[in-house]
Amino acid sequence: MAFRPPAREGISPRKAVLHGTVPAAPQYWAAEAGDSPFPAGALLEPGTRLERPIPAWYHPEVPPEPPIPFDYQVLYADEHLLVVDKPHFLPTTSNGRIVRETLQTRLRVDMDNDEIVPLHRLDRLTAGVVVCSVNPRTRGLYQRKFQDRQMHKTYRARVTQPLQFEGTVTLGMSKPHGSRQVVVDPAGTPTQTFVRASGKDVELQPLTGHTHQLRVLLNHLGSPICGDDTYPVDKGLALYDFSEPLQLVHECLEFIDPICGARRQFFAAQG
Repeated sequence: MAFRPPAREGISPRKAVLHGTVPAAPQYWAAEAGDSPFPAGALLEPGTRLERPIPAWYHPEVPPEPPIPFDYQVLYADEHLLVVDKPHFLPTTSNGRIVRETLQTRLRVDMDNDEIVPLHRLDRLTAGVVVCSVNPRTRGLYQRKFQDRQMHKTYRARVTQPLQFEGTVTLGMSKPHGSRQVVVDPAGTPTQTFVRASGKDVELQPLTGHTHQLRVLLNHLGSPICGDDTYPVDKGLALYDFSEPLQLVHECLEFIDPICGARRQFFAAQG
């Protein structure tokens, strides 16, 4: 396996390409490269002159962040998987603005395991089941289940307007550059979602995965989700406004385990 420094405080190292001279800070380690004069993993001394561009690993400086006052609940754990119930407002992984206060970072620190990697992502505002890999040797088997759409997801939403509907909806979606909103676009990426609704409680089973797919769909049907800060009106990004949770929960995830062949079914504690 190619060299990669361990995470620090649950935060993964990053890769850069150095030119000219090794900087004084932060510390850099040589990355795997066929034409590098440095063995992979070698600590690069500050001031070392570089005859060619050199790929290297380093740990980014991450400042303290305001705490997000909600935490996960462990639903299941074994030697391959860790399944948790993610709360509203906590990002699954770093979104660039929040790095420390994420589900992945918290789990790595709490479990003392740098190998914890979420196998899928929920929006920051969405709560519910998240499945993580804890074993890099078997991670690819579970990732392939997601890639092949063999993970069956069920979401539950509370909407602002009553909706009577049952069936599969196909919509094209795209995200204009610079916009927070995803729009319905016949020329966009095709999405499919099974919807069952009778009143203000809606069951959704996405058959594809697109940013904001369920939020855009319900807004398109005239029943936006309660607490949605982006649809139908973009109210702006407020990372630390916890006053109104988005009423969308990933309620259940079902799949056939690729290792033991058992049928797995995980439910959100708050579902």
